[in-house]
Amino acid sequence: MNTIGHQNIQIKLRQIERQIENIEMKLDKAIEMLENNNKDCKKMSTHIDFVDGVYENIKAPMNYICNSINNSRLIGDKSYDKS
Repeated sequence: MNTIGHQNIQIKLRQIERQIENIEMKLDKAIEMLENNNKDCKKMSTHIDFVDGVYENIKAPMNYICNSINNSRLIGDKSYDKS
């Protein structure tokens, strides 16, 4: 193989090396984004668990209060109808 052939091969190898380096950089960025996404998902999951816990604690008292208010309104509306 002549000198020009070796130079072409070396040029092509350098191009391939640059492409591999670019791919590795993009892969590193993608991995970093996935790791950050996992952290954010874990935070959101913790928040959702907190909200669910609060809702479970206040669901029954809140329903009682709402039902009491609705029942008193119904009783109040019936007394106006009789007048």
